[in-house]
Amino acid sequence: MILDLGDALRASSLRLARIGRVQSVIEESPGTRDILARYIAGDTTQSALGAARDLMETGRAVTVSYLGPDADSRASSDATVEEYQRLVAEAVSRGLVGDHRLELSVRPAAFGRLDQATGRSLALAQLQRVCRTAHNVGLDVTLDMEGFETVEPTLRLLEELRQDFPRVGVALQAALLRTEQDCRELAAEGVRVRLVKGAHKLDERGSFDAVEDVDRSYVRCLRILMEGVGYPMVATHDPRMTSIAAALARSCGKGPEDFEYQMYLGIRPLEQTAIADRGDRMRVYVAYGPAWYSYLVRRVAERPTNVTFFVRSLLSRR
Repeated sequence: MILDLGDALRASSLRLARIGRVQSVIEESPGTRDILARYIAGDTTQSALGAARDLMETGRAVTVSYLGPDADSRASSDATVEEYQRLVAEAVSRGLVGDHRLELSVRPAAFGRLDQATGRSLALAQLQRVCRTAHNVGLDVTLDMEGFETVEPTLRLLEELRQDFPRVGVALQAALLRTEQDCRELAAEGVRVRLVKGAHKLDERGSFDAVEDVDRSYVRCLRILMEGVGYPMVATHDPRMTSIAAALARSCGKGPEDFEYQMYLGIRPLEQTAIADRGDRMRVYVAYGPAWYSYLVRRVAERPTNVTFFVRSLLSRR
């Protein structure tokens, strides 16, 4: 029997995520914080907005995501809402709001369990609170997408939220077979769509297996979004995809105000500033909060090729 390296790494990574002692060792190791600071903007609202301010000073825009726990109670859901409200209030006081320089990214599962009717109702009500807070000061909100099982409930939440807050956007994963059709529908409705390849573990029956197939799907989905009336957010660190996006934008008559590029904090920072310097909107995904450890470990566990992704970013500033 041949051992599947990906499955082995995934299993071991998820075991590590459950061992608090391992997290303590990693946190306390010399130099660990300096390395993590390239990718995670600390634990607090202040650290996140400090990173956002620094990025904005280089001409980049920012989307901020709070890494809190999944909602296992009304109290934890309320705590996440309150953190986003605190984030918005502090951003206003620091003068970081305006001209779409800042937006919020939110995980629906942090507001309610998406696999239960009562949990979905709670998530909707709580997300409405966050969207209202953001809307009142001119901030956009984008719904993150996680595992395959969250796609349908997240899109239903999007539909409900857009009735009152039409600028709410959503992330779609090109690794899914269904995403082309989702792009067609959302592009026709004028939705803000963040297109990613997909880092989360996806359903084998509903997703592409080969990297090349995911890449081809990304290009097809990107073309649909560029040809539509919505706002494409090109979330990739792949230089081939950013070049294709630029060519598609030109052919579809989209200017710098009609779409944007997105990358993670700490990944290809020189390319980020190069994109911003040429006049295109470059938005950086800034994550912060207490759940940073499980966030990083699970990204590796759910798609083991992310190991290579992070190692390359450590070795190169481009």
